[in-house]
Amino acid sequence: MARPDKEVLEERQNFMQTVLDCSTDAAKFSEVFLDHKLFPYNQDYVNCKERFIVYRSGRQVGKTMSTAVKTVHFAFFAPLLSKTVNKECTIVIAAPTQNQAGIMFDRIRSLLINNEFLKGYIIRNTQTEMWVNFLDNTGMSKIITRATGETGVTLRGYSPHVIIADECSFIKTDILRAFLPSGMATQAKVWLTSTPFSKAGYFYEACQNSRPNNPEGMWKEFHVKSMDNPLVQEDPTFIEEIKRLTREEYVQEVEGEFLDIGDALIPNSLIVDSLQDGRPVGRVKYFMGVDVARTGRDETVYTVVSVDEKDNVFLEEVAAESQSNVVDVAGRLQEFVHKYNVQTVYVDETGLGGGLLDLSREQGMPARGVMFTLQEKAEMYKNLRLLFENHRIKLKNVNKMVYQLSYLRREYTETGIMKIKSDEHDDYPDSLVLACKAVQGGEGWHVLNVGEGIKKMFFG
Repeated sequence: MARPDKEVLEERQNFMQTVLDCSTDAAKFSEVFLDHKLFPYNQDYVNCKERFIVYRSGRQVGKTMSTAVKTVHFAFFAPLLSKTVNKECTIVIAAPTQNQAGIMFDRIRSLLINNEFLKGYIIRNTQTEMWVNFLDNTGMSKIITRATGETGVTLRGYSPHVIIADECSFIKTDILRAFLPSGMATQAKVWLTSTPFSKAGYFYEACQNSRPNNPEGMWKEFHVKSMDNPLVQEDPTFIEEIKRLTREEYVQEVEGEFLDIGDALIPNSLIVDSLQDGRPVGRVKYFMGVDVARTGRDETVYTVVSVDEKDNVFLEEVAAESQSNVVDVAGRLQEFVHKYNVQTVYVDETGLGGGLLDLSREQGMPARGVMFTLQEKAEMYKNLRLLFENHRIKLKNVNKMVYQLSYLRREYTETGIMKIKSDEHDDYPDSLVLACKAVQGGEGWHVLNVGEGIKKMFFG
């Protein structure tokens, strides 16, 4: 066999040196092998050799991509990065749902299958698993994705060398506490990544038990804000999204900070501010919301609001009655429509509201329906909160309205969807958000486009 010439030998030597350099430098590996240059803050993250890492961030900081890079790097160099890896390495990616776990997995898959060199190392490729040879071909890594679900049963039976808990804030604490010890025998590395949620749960506890805030903490924390990404600062789409965020959403989703989600949906201070005197400027249009009584002590509540030329919302009239006869409710509704020349009426069409909607339309009233799903209701109340924050809504001191607004609270589902809860009745606030929804659907509506106030609040 002919001996390789000098240039070939030098090329091989250079390649082997590059591989050796990349084995301890995941950021360089990303740039050389994956053709992806990480921002400095994520370079520090992917190169971190600590066993226990927590990554807390706002949106659009490259968390998913950098964690995918860190995972691929470990998969190829596992014997060098873990004392317990011999011929086989197991990496488990856990997330609350399979769709969420799949986001990380798809990013990993695209890094490999779109790479002419690295795709040759793929042994197995399914919707939930990928097996790859080590870069020196002495063994293999299994990358496995699992949804934690309600019980965490899908995580049982593994002895992982790396545990990645993505969107960790939304994984039940008892599931994590049951699963994480499965990596004790292998001295598994544990990477927790998430946007923050509430001041409770395993992710929050890990951040509290992190350095440098706690010199003796076991976790190395990376806290990255959205504005740390230089591309975000120049992205008009993202800036427009920021304008629509409430203060709390901004702190949580952009600053990456934890919040007390048990607080009132609308703080009393904002409610009190809304009771200050103010009159519409110029011409006004009128809109209306109706929350139809269902059972028990529920009331049918009619709320009329006006919108002036400066897009401020004023509470004009609130009326309530205990009866729920659809014909009578339709008759009362028609009185308000004629009295104020109402542009649009929104009705909660859940239950008896469906009959009211049909009848009012038959009578020629400008009525529309809304199904109070969790997401729809959350969105409507978010818009209401924005109006309060930007001092664009003026309430009359209607005792029941003020009282019920002050009792509104937020809870969250396991997947992070906000639920509106109250220790009291919420008939009055529901009719108010329906009226604001009517404003939203009205011709020439601009009032809930309150982004400039948010922009000034945070950017000066």
